[in-house]
Amino acid sequence: MAFDTAWPEEDLEAVSECPCCGCSERSLAYSEVQDWAFHTAPGRWQYWSCGGCSALYLSLRPTPASIGNAYARYYTHGGVQPGGQLQHFKQRLRNEYWSYRLKTSLAPRLGLPRWAAWVTAAMEPWIAEPFGLRQWVQLPKGLLIDVGCGNGDKLMLASQLGWQAQGIELDASAVQAAQAQGLRVEQGGYELLAHYKGQVDCVVCSHVLEHVHQPLDMLELLLASLKPQGVLLLSVPNAASFLRNHYGENWRGLEAPRHLAIPDGAWLMAHLRAQGFECEQVPSYPLETAMESERMWRRGVSLLASDLQAAKALLHRLPKPSMAEQDVTQLVCMRAPA
Repeated sequence: MAFDTAWPEEDLEAVSECPCCGCSERSLAYSEVQDWAFHTAPGRWQYWSCGGCSALYLSLRPTPASIGNAYARYYTHGGVQPGGQLQHFKQRLRNEYWSYRLKTSLAPRLGLPRWAAWVTAAMEPWIAEPFGLRQWVQLPKGLLIDVGCGNGDKLMLASQLGWQAQGIELDASAVQAAQAQGLRVEQGGYELLAHYKGQVDCVVCSHVLEHVHQPLDMLELLLASLKPQGVLLLSVPNAASFLRNHYGENWRGLEAPRHLAIPDGAWLMAHLRAQGFECEQVPSYPLETAMESERMWRRGVSLLASDLQAAKALLHRLPKPSMAEQDVTQLVCMRAPA
């Protein structure tokens, strides 16, 4: 299906209630949104703002049977692409910085001597720390499951740090790419978590919740999979993002039609607390989203140097966002003491 064609009517379903809270009150937030993120999925889409929890959600939306057509060229579906010398150097540089910063060792790295520590300290403004990496270093090691693990990049990091890491991934090509790296990955949806009730030390759900038709069902299985002292690492775009308020329909967090429902971060934390969990929110790094939103605003397919320049200028100009306005809601969740 071509980008500028319509999504087949027989493969659409109406959503009368918010997938996050069940409220039927809503207002139209954006209309005629297209797949400006990848320029591959057909259709023009409407996002609604929930009057109960402030989530954004699609209606009409692709049916569960047809949604796979929106992922034909999705970025997590391929294998690890061979890079040139510059890419290899950048990866070693990042691993060196994270190894030094978190007092661990991630390969491949530069292997700088201790007297050269000032080099890694100078990297801080330029290298974002992946959400979850700090927790994987600090937490007691055990069974870790990454739900929607894609081609396994995070599984590889967790394995290096001593975790018994395995993934769950719906897409067959992504599973094949991960397994080709020697990683343990099951093909299937989040429903496979039902087989791990009460067994997992750390469950990771990174930018997956917004992709599923029944997010509350997924949250229930994520929480039920944990051991009594288990940890949920959850990240999802924030409907209250300060960048969404600036870019509107060009905000990278929308990604129609793959992002079916985007929760409000404050509501999500309140929901998890109501389930008996304590949540610590970790600030997110907004530069990548701002760059991609600049590209989408001009309807570009590839990033340009001007997108980076515009994003940096915007972030310098805008007030620092509050925790409720973070572009991505990143939560570390554990059961509250009885």
